[in-house]
Amino acid sequence: MTSTSFFDYDQYMPHGMCYLWQPNILWTSVISDVLTAISYFSITAAVIIFVKKRKDLPYPWFFLLAGSIIFLACGTSHLISAIVIWEPIYGISSIVKAITALTSVATGIVIWFVLPFFLKLPSPAMLEKKNHALQESLDKLNIAQKSLVESEKMASLGGLVAGVAHEINTPISIGITASTHLSEETTQINNKYASEQMTNKHLNSYLTEAKESSALISSNLLRAAKLIMSFKQVAVDQSSSDIRTYKIKEYTQEVLQSLKPKFMNLNINVDLCCDDELAVTSEPGAYAQIITNLIINSLVHAFENITEGDINIEITSNNETVNLIYTDSGKGINEEHINQIFEPFFTTKRGQGGTGLGLHIVYNLVVQSLKGTIKINSEFIQGSQFIIEFPIDVLTKND
Repeated sequence: MTSTSFFDYDQYMPHGMCYLWQPNILWTSVISDVLTAISYFSITAAVIIFVKKRKDLPYPWFFLLAGSIIFLACGTSHLISAIVIWEPIYGISSIVKAITALTSVATGIVIWFVLPFFLKLPSPAMLEKKNHALQESLDKLNIAQKSLVESEKMASLGGLVAGVAHEINTPISIGITASTHLSEETTQINNKYASEQMTNKHLNSYLTEAKESSALISSNLLRAAKLIMSFKQVAVDQSSSDIRTYKIKEYTQEVLQSLKPKFMNLNINVDLCCDDELAVTSEPGAYAQIITNLIINSLVHAFENITEGDINIEITSNNETVNLIYTDSGKGINEEHINQIFEPFFTTKRGQGGTGLGLHIVYNLVVQSLKGTIKINSEFIQGSQFIIEFPIDVLTKND
C-alpha cells in the first residue's frame, strides 16, 4: 500500500529491525544520537543568549540562522534518529532533514557575502594594540590638560598680583605725596624758627598741616597694609594645598578685596551674606580659586557689555555641610550650553581669549579639593546661579 502522508508510517518497520535488536549496537546508536541532540540543543540555547546579550553584534540574524536554526534542526534530527529505532517516523525525519538542508544551504550562500565584513573585524591582539595607543594618547592629553589648568591658575594669580599692585599704588602715592608735603612744611617752619621769624599763626598753620598730612599718611598706609595682608594670605593659599581651619566670611571678604581692581569702572555690587563665626576646615586656596573664577567668569561672560549689576554670595550651613549659592544678574547661560559649561575647553569666546578652563577648574576644585558638589540652577532666569555644597570639615569627609 502506497503512503499518502509524511506522517503515515504504518507500512514501515522500526530501524531496530536493521540492528536485529542487538543491544550493543542499538544502545550505542541511541545514546550517541541522544547525547548529540542534547549538545546541539545546548549550543542553540547558548547562541540565542549570546545574540540577545550582545546588543552591538553585527548581523545578529546571521548568527541565529547559522547557529540556532541549524543546531536546532541537527539536534532534532539526531533525536528522531534515536526514536526511529522503535517508531518508524521516517516522514518526520525527512522533513527535519529537509529543514536542516535548506538552512545549511542558505547559510552556505550568505556566509560568502558577510565573510569580507567579518574579516575586517579587529582581532583581540589588534584591539589591545589600539587600546594601548589610545591610552598613551589619553595620558598625554591628561598631562597637557593638567599643565593648562596649572597655567590657568598661575595666570589667575598673576592677574591678581597685577591688580593688587595697581590698587596699592594709589594709597602709596597719596602717602608719599602727603609725607613730602609734610617734610617741606617742616623745613619751612624750621627755617622760620631758626631765623626767629616764626609767629603763632605760622605755628598753628603748620600744626594743622601736620595733623592733616599725618592722618592722610596713616589712613592710606593702613589701606595699603590691608590690601597687602589680604593679597598675601590669598596668594599663599592659592599656591599651596594645605588644609586649615578658617572663618569663611572673613576669608571670602579677603578674596573679594583682592579682586576689587577687577571691578574698576564697573557699577557691580557684590553682596556677601554669611554668619561671621562660621568656620570650615578645608583647602583655603581651593576655595579662593573657586570664588575668583566664579567672579571672573561673571565679569567676562555674564556682564559682557554691561556696566551695572549684582553678584550675591549666600553661605549657610547645617551641622556638617556648607551650602554656597552664587548668583549674578547678568546675561545668563543659554539652555543649549547648560550641560557643557563644566567641560574642559568649552567656551563661548573661542578666539577671543577664552580658554574654557575657568568653570572646569571650579568643578574640579569643588569635587576633588573640597569633596563637594556643584550644579547650576537651570531654572534660574535672571542671570546665573551656581549651587555648591561641601563638608564643613574635609578631614571628616576623607575619613
